Amino acid sequence: MCVMRAIMYHYVRPVPEELPFFRYLHVDDFARQIDWLMQNHRLVSRDELFAARETGTVPEGIVLTFDDGLSDHFDYVFPILKSRGLFGLFYICTSPYVTCKVLDVHRIHLLLGCLGGQEALNRLSRHLKDEMIFHGDLQAFREATYKHQTNDSATTLFKRTLNYLISYEFRENVIDALFDEAFGNQRELVESFYLTPDQIREMDREGMVIGSHGVNHYVFSKLPVETQRQEIFESFAFLEGLVGRPMTTFCHPYGGPHTYTRDTEALLEEVGSVVSFAVDPRDITAADFRESPHALPRYDCNMFPHGKASFGPDRPRQAA
Repeated sequence: MCVMRAIMYHYVRPVPEELPFFRYLHVDDFARQIDWLMQNHRLVSRDELFAARETGTVPEGIVLTFDDGLSDHFDYVFPILKSRGLFGLFYICTSPYVTCKVLDVHRIHLLLGCLGGQEALNRLSRHLKDEMIFHGDLQAFREATYKHQTNDSATTLFKRTLNYLISYEFRENVIDALFDEAFGNQRELVESFYLTPDQIREMDREGMVIGSHGVNHYVFSKLPVETQRQEIFESFAFLEGLVGRPMTTFCHPYGGPHTYTRDTEALLEEVGSVVSFAVDPRDITAADFRESPHALPRYDCNMFPHGKASFGPDRPRQAA
């Protein structure tokens, strides 16, 4: 039986000297992992991936996906893939190009990278109030999030609170306060943190696949359907205008099965996405393409050799 696996990546970079607690994949380990994958697996082609939806035939091999539209992906990932004749799918949130503001999800990562979990949690506790907590399915968010990460308890609680438990009407203001305390003005940070429009266009010309990751990197299951529609359709329109071609793929922010709904999948079909990725560490089957093409599973890179996370300049990188 053919086995197809999608692997997801986020931060890929050298040692971030200014962020002592930052979690990332060291660029040298990324290169080692890509070489290991090439030696032990075949890599699925672009045509094979998108044809699978129509043919129902699952191509054997690996698909590489990269979330969040980070500058890391042009500076470090793109040259490595290009030198090896490979392609990747790069999923981009569009809000930073309009607001000139770092997305909340990434400000959370930067706060943790700067302060560490316990200090970040201590500062959050000074801003948090009971009425700020989201009143949806809290049990699912508490039980199903961060199961495949090796965080300390304070880091997990900080991330879970700001990514899942706090209501969106309060979250941005809370993060604004925390971020201003730690970093100050963020306009210059936006320009260096994300891919630029020219970089996105160059990657598209060189055979990389550009896809949507929504506008604001929200948990879609917390949003009304019309807000989900806006997140999907606006992001597709922005990226199509940027690269001059239709978008055919999407990646769910956060991505666990508790983070999107059947409405989300229906909207993706409506907008014209051919395949969309979620997060679920298992192989992709013919049934996935047939029954849930807008929730294809992915493994985290840390589940393969050379993919273990690194932690800032003051902590040694973990051996694979």
